[in-house]
Amino acid sequence: MNPNNGVSDAENLRVSQLGILQLTPTEWLVRDPALPDGDPAALMGIIEQIGGAYGVTKLGVLNTRWFYSSFDRAQSSFLVPGAPEPPATFGPTEPVSSRVTD
Repeated sequence: MNPNNGVSDAENLRVSQLGILQLTPTEWLVRDPALPDGDPAALMGIIEQIGGAYGVTKLGVLNTRWFYSSFDRAQSSFLVPGAPEPPATFGPTEPVSSRVTD
């Protein structure tokens, strides 16, 4: 466990293998580097800095935004086992909800 960010060393290694592209000073695109550039299936979601928190929106779970206390934790959230797959078709969604984690 890295005492600086509360993330395990194994998670830090896996996070380092994510494709993080900074879009603006407060927004990052997260992609799966195992898939070729230009493949839409590689897009995993976005991280957005909002004040002192980091909001995560995952493709496939667009009606939920998670908030984390650090950028490292926000990145690690993309590695959670059993994350939902994107839906096969897009249709109406329910209202957006938020979950706050530390």
